Amino acid sequence: MIQQILEWLNSIGLTGLFAAMFLEGSSLPFPGVFVVLSFGYILSPGYLEIAVIAVGMSVFYSIASLIPFFLAAKLQGHLPKRINKGLVKGQAYFKRYGIWSIAISRPFGIGNYISYVAGLSKVNPFKYFLLTLIGIYPWSYGMMFLGDYFNGSYEAIKQFFREQSIYGYAAAFIVILIGLFYIVRKYRAAKEETKSGESP
Repeated sequence: MIQQILEWLNSIGLTGLFAAMFLEGSSLPFPGVFVVLSFGYILSPGYLEIAVIAVGMSVFYSIASLIPFFLAAKLQGHLPKRINKGLVKGQAYFKRYGIWSIAISRPFGIGNYISYVAGLSKVNPFKYFLLTLIGIYPWSYGMMFLGDYFNGSYEAIKQFFREQSIYGYAAAFIVILIGLFYIVRKYRAAKEETKSGESP
């Protein structure tokens, strides 16, 4: 059965991978982690190829994440009950970290609820899309790499992180911090240039 699934995934190639990321980003119940890990094993890309593929994965995920974003903005408080419980956690997260929670939360389960919270909070759609893209890219790269490294075995990956959890979380946290620092720096530089251009 598993072999048949892998053969089917192999036959649809990158189209299937990008479709999986789209479904994952749309907040529909979908085993995205398992599918992406399987594609990492099937495609077995090199480091540079993973970097390029991860861009496509991130774009499709970010486009799909606009569905819950605009849905929440449109429906406001009339969202399905199954979402409300996660929204409470998402709102607390958003309150604590502000707009940057959109990027920071993407590698984690709460990221799907942040899409709704951002819509309810009337976040600028372009900023939301950009922060989602930034936040999901490390996850996309990491899942493809791990899928290749562990031959698509989710259990092997869980065992690895169980043994090396402190190092894994530390590395992920450092990567995210460096990325956010770079973005904030670029944003401030662009803002200063705009101000200097406006001054007589």
